[in-house]
Amino acid sequence: MIDFQYDGVMADGKACQGSIRAPNEETARLRLIGQGVTPVRIAGAGGESSQDVPRGRGRVRLKRADILLFSREMAHLKQANMPLDKALAMLKETADTARLQVFISKVEEGVRGGKSLYQSLLPFESDLGRQYLVLIRAGETSGSLHVVLKELTVQLEADDKLRNYVISSMTYPVILLVVAVLSVILLLAFVVPQFREIFDSMGDKLPYSTRLVVDLSDMIRSHWMALLSGVTVMLFLGSRWTASADGRLRLDSLLLDIPLFGKVLRNLQLAVYFRTFGILLQRGVPMVDALRIAIDTLTNTALRKDIEPLVGLVKAGKRLSTGFVSPYLGKSSTPQLIRVAEETGQLDITLLGLADRYEDEGRRTMGRVLAAMEPLIIIVLGALVAFIIIAILGGVLSINDTI
Repeated sequence: MIDFQYDGVMADGKACQGSIRAPNEETARLRLIGQGVTPVRIAGAGGESSQDVPRGRGRVRLKRADILLFSREMAHLKQANMPLDKALAMLKETADTARLQVFISKVEEGVRGGKSLYQSLLPFESDLGRQYLVLIRAGETSGSLHVVLKELTVQLEADDKLRNYVISSMTYPVILLVVAVLSVILLLAFVVPQFREIFDSMGDKLPYSTRLVVDLSDMIRSHWMALLSGVTVMLFLGSRWTASADGRLRLDSLLLDIPLFGKVLRNLQLAVYFRTFGILLQRGVPMVDALRIAIDTLTNTALRKDIEPLVGLVKAGKRLSTGFVSPYLGKSSTPQLIRVAEETGQLDITLLGLADRYEDEGRRTMGRVLAAMEPLIIIVLGALVAFIIIAILGGVLSINDTI
């Protein structure tokens, strides 16, 4: 058994210190927790101290799953009227990852130092986002923090559900496309060369389709390194171009103009925008600030460029509905609905309804796109394979005709 010296915080928030006997540091920590003491420092007989959280990390990067778990558990604890510091202490002890434990410990340190939850979360703005922090501040100001945390949990879950739906929906078409490309390359690189010696004796008497397939096969086998290097260079230059402001704007405009796919992208982007805007207004955030924060959720720069003038329009005292004239909105009733909502004072509810409508429409359009994409890939793959096989058979039959 070892005597451990500790500094901690009791359940009532008072600091305490003392010693406890335990076979190891982890056991000592668990015993202190069982006694209602949250350990801050534990030092063994050699004088080495250990913080209750992992050390050596100046900056922790949060994942979306961490933010969702923190928001959900905090919403439950605050709904039970648990004090903020005690809720954080409990969450720290039940954190299932060291990353989340470090994050909660830093937030708890700020709260125990007299800061608000909003101020304690400010160092993690890059991970949490401006919308998250603004809503937390609005919840603390209005005394409805548990309601805001619950809303944030619902929104995070909805965002994750939408993201998972898009990823799962695109997985099969992408796999199918990759298999199609690889199948054609394997045919040209390994199957067609087996007939090369037979076709060489024919010279120019081979059908044009056969010569084309043989030439493609020779090019792939002889210059595969140059082709691979060329594709790599093109991808690198393309990434550099899209990283520039002008290149990103052109690419985003092109994506929005693609039939069906552009409509899906536009609807899903507007769904996130209107939902964020509506929630912020519901929590009492001023309209100009809500507009600025909602614009940050738009990742498509072309759509964002069309929506950004709304901030200046509202600051100039004009109606919000007069600014929704973006060509990307199409012939929709969105401006009219927003105008009616401004007149009736139900703008936040209308915006949330628009978010649901755009998300539903985006999902339906994506379903149609995927339904058309899968058979299209199969048809194109079948046509390419059939062309290669027919070209080879045509060459073989021409040899028989010659003989």
